[in-house]
This record gives sequence, structure tokens and C-alpha cells, in this order.
Amino acid sequence: MEFSITEYKHCDLMEISGRIDSYTAPQINQALQALITDEHTNLVINMEDVTYISSSGILVFVKIQSRFQRQNRGKLVFSGTSELVYSGFELAGFDKLFEFYNDVVSAVGGF
Repeated sequence: MEFSITEYKHCDLMEISGRIDSYTAPQINQALQALITDEHTNLVINMEDVTYISSSGILVFVKIQSRFQRQNRGKLVFSGTSELVYSGFELAGFDKLFEFYNDVVSAVGGF
């Protein structure tokens, strides 16, 4: 798994490739927590190149989104999510917690 972060005026974009599982999820969580600590609270996660996401990976994003909702500021959205990866969110019942966009341009433009 690899990821990169790009800062935009109204949000930050994290592009992830590979598998998000119990081994790689803590790395993503650490990077997202660092962004939040630095007051970056509008996040786009590009999942276009993600081939698999485990429940521990989904949980990282759920916890971040829940934190944003409790604090009533910030939002985490996804772009380019494949049907396979989306089905993981759907099966767990978390598909209603997030916004899913077809591409990065639409997701970034949503902020």
C-alpha cells in the first residue's frame, strides 16, 4: 500500500493504492490524524487504485468521520471507489455515512 497527500485550498486529497488491511490501516490513520491535528478537516480519499479494504480499514474512516460529526466540522468523502471496495462499506452499513464521488474533480469540487 502506498499513499500520497496533496493540499488544495478547501480540502486535502489522499490518494491510496493497493490493499487497506489491518497492517496498512494504522499508517493511513496516522497520516489522517496528523492532518486533523494541523486543522485540515475536509478530506477526499481517492480509492481508484485500492484493490481491497478490510473491516479495520473501513473502521479508520468511520472513526474519522464520526469525529468530524461530533465536532460539527469537517467531512471525509471518497472518490473513484470500485464496486468491490464500495460493497465492503455497503455490507457493513457505512455507505450512508459517507459521500462517494465518481472522480477526484467532483469530490474536490464538492468543497
